[in-house]
Amino acid sequence: MTATATTEPDNLPVYERTEVPEHLAHLRTMTELKRQRLKPAEGQEPVALLRVYRRGHGWGKFPLYDPAGAAKMRPLSAKQKQAMEARRTCPECRQVCGYVVYTRCEDCRRRAQKEAQDRQARTCHRCKRQSATALLKDPYDWWACEHCRIHYTIRKQAEEDRRAAWCRTCPGHPREGLSHHDCAVQTATDEEVAAQRAAGAWKGPRRCPSCADAFELWRAELQQRADEAERRAEENRRRQLAELADWAREVLADPDTVILDTETTGLEDDARILDLAVTNVAGDILVDTLVNPGEPIPAEATGIHGITDADVAGAPSFADILVKLTGVLDGKRCLIYNEPYDVARLRHELTVHYRQAGHAHPDASADAWIDGMRFEDTMIPYSDWYGDWSDYWGNYTWQPLYGGDHRALSDCRAVVERLKEMAAD
Repeated sequence: MTATATTEPDNLPVYERTEVPEHLAHLRTMTELKRQRLKPAEGQEPVALLRVYRRGHGWGKFPLYDPAGAAKMRPLSAKQKQAMEARRTCPECRQVCGYVVYTRCEDCRRRAQKEAQDRQARTCHRCKRQSATALLKDPYDWWACEHCRIHYTIRKQAEEDRRAAWCRTCPGHPREGLSHHDCAVQTATDEEVAAQRAAGAWKGPRRCPSCADAFELWRAELQQRADEAERRAEENRRRQLAELADWAREVLADPDTVILDTETTGLEDDARILDLAVTNVAGDILVDTLVNPGEPIPAEATGIHGITDADVAGAPSFADILVKLTGVLDGKRCLIYNEPYDVARLRHELTVHYRQAGHAHPDASADAWIDGMRFEDTMIPYSDWYGDWSDYWGNYTWQPLYGGDHRALSDCRAVVERLKEMAAD
């Protein structure tokens, strides 16, 4: 039965589609009554409810009526009958069906499906040619014509023959500029190869004695080259370490060597200096001061070095310590761990200072001050000495400054310790 949803009457028995009793099998839903051109008579009540699941709507209950008490509907007009017949006519076979036809009727759909299956069974998957009769399937479970099946069999046999010939023939040996050279010497039979495969002992085609000797000689030459390259690399590494140790001893012995470090409000290009320290290699403090940046300190930066706004509230500005800093660095060899970053921060502070002082070209004045100093980086020499090679970068990985606590003075002392570590190597 098909159904049309209506208002649910109360106190009526509810049946599933397959559970309707035999004495109620003659009952019909509203839709089924309409198909018989019937409708519930005025005042006619439903006898039972039919519980039906509809896709997209879920479960619903539909009233069932007795056709004997139903009233006849008004006959359809000729125009209505013509429209109904047009909706139920298949556009392909022009057959009138008992249902609305949208694209084609069920008979035409099944016929088209069978024709497509027959056409597929007669079409070769490889050459796409159609035969008059159904084709057989090839080993890959595709329909193939006789020509393609023969071609596939010949090609497969040729591949097996080439494989068998490769298994029983000497593969030759590598030579300069080529992977292998041809050698037609047969070193095994098909039976020997099959027996070795069955025993799990086959490791590829065997070489003839001459090719085996040449192959061992080639491997020895490769090993010799690798050993020589490793020896040169070790020698270069020892030379590099010796040069780095000499550099560390040189800067530690130079009385004009000083160490500089800063702590800032962040890593941005406009970050300001909060803490600045300069020491000599003997550990004497030349400058150690907090710096008021003139702006709030971000919480992220405070979480690293611990400096707060209250700590720098009464500290001097960079302009206040510039004269002293210039006198300490003038003519000195200034080492900085990650020198590009700290020098960029100094340049920014100098630019701000010269701009506030009314210089016509503050950037040029800052560059002139920087160019008058002798800054050297310590991070790159120490990272090269540490020797943590990175295949991704093709260089030694930069090392953090171990031993410091992210305060300028302690980081200066940590740089001296790293230099002593290098010099003692």
